[in-house]
Amino acid sequence: MKSAIRTFIVLSIAYVVIFPPQAHAYLDPGTGSYVIQVVGAILFGGIFVAKTGAGKIKEFFSNITKGKDKHSEKSSEKK
Repeated sequence: MKSAIRTFIVLSIAYVVIFPPQAHAYLDPGTGSYVIQVVGAILFGGIFVAKTGAGKIKEFFSNITKGKDKHSEKSSEKK
């Protein structure tokens, strides 16, 4: 029950912030360029992190599987 009330409050605040009744705003032409730069930075940053992190993730899981294989070999040797 408390989580439903909390969710309702958060969604209500988000709605008021995202969709105000009147917005007296001005977006100059440089804003579009800035948005494109931010989107590009996020895209290329994500690609960089994925490429550099993929090797580390593969290494992590290969170490886990190698560790299990060594553990199973030791237990079979004891029998």
